[in-house]
Amino acid sequence: MMRKSMDCLKNIMGASRERKVTMVREKKGEATSVLQPACALRLRPEPAEQVPAEIVQTIERQDAPPGIQWGGLTDIGKIRDHNEDSFSLLSLVEKSLIAVADGMGGHDAGETASMMAVETLCREVSEGVEKGLDPQRLVEHSVHEANRAVKQEGARKNSNMGTTLCAALIVDDTAHIANVGDSRAYWIENGYISQITEDHSLVAKLVADGMLTKEEARNHPQSNMLYRSVGNDEMIKVDTFQVALKKGGSLLLCTDGLWGEVSDEEIRKVFAAGCDAKTSCATLVRMANENGGKENITAGVGRCGWH
Repeated sequence: MMRKSMDCLKNIMGASRERKVTMVREKKGEATSVLQPACALRLRPEPAEQVPAEIVQTIERQDAPPGIQWGGLTDIGKIRDHNEDSFSLLSLVEKSLIAVADGMGGHDAGETASMMAVETLCREVSEGVEKGLDPQRLVEHSVHEANRAVKQEGARKNSNMGTTLCAALIVDDTAHIANVGDSRAYWIENGYISQITEDHSLVAKLVADGMLTKEEARNHPQSNMLYRSVGNDEMIKVDTFQVALKKGGSLLLCTDGLWGEVSDEEIRKVFAAGCDAKTSCATLVRMANENGGKENITAGVGRCGWH
């Protein structure tokens, strides 16, 4: 299997194509369509420095249809000695932005990369919203700017830092999503769960090629190997999506510390319980820790039509 994995890696390193997908049409028991992105290899290292274990932030929004209640939570997990995840929930008049990032690079580099990516993204989106820019192009452009900032900081510090970045800009009843790496966006509605984004990882490619099952991928020794990340190259490809938000549905953005420990079915059941956004985040993080907590854990939730 290891030889097949490396053969697959060689194959995907030669790929160079990007597709945009407008979402969503849910299918029972299936994730959304899989992309075939371009490649850049990045291996997540071990962290080293202690930072605060938990940050909790909740934003309530009922000022624009469908009326969204936001909650976010990040936790150090059970194994790591510091938290390299970052997230933000930003209210922009009648728009909202949610972003999660999972840094890598060792020592303080991962923390710096994820924080810089999220801060740059938020600044660029805020400025673009004020200018009335197209939301889909804006969130994609903002990820590119985050990549430029992290790449420059890595060069300045002579560091191999990088980060995942998954963001959703909510305008009216549409989520405009951009993603690089293996942090994920999910849409949960009417008892079904759909993975919107694709993981830019070796194991995800192996699953797509039928060489691994999803369960085998969870425990694969190369599960943390990314072939695309923010800060890896001067120019990166950004996957973009649009999701039609509906009353009663929920949008979840999370890092691999959550989805790697809590299955899609378990996530679905949490939202089926009908709790508010903050409680849903806390439940998901607790479950991830109970199931091992091997990575930092971050979740951002938007519940639509909440009253």
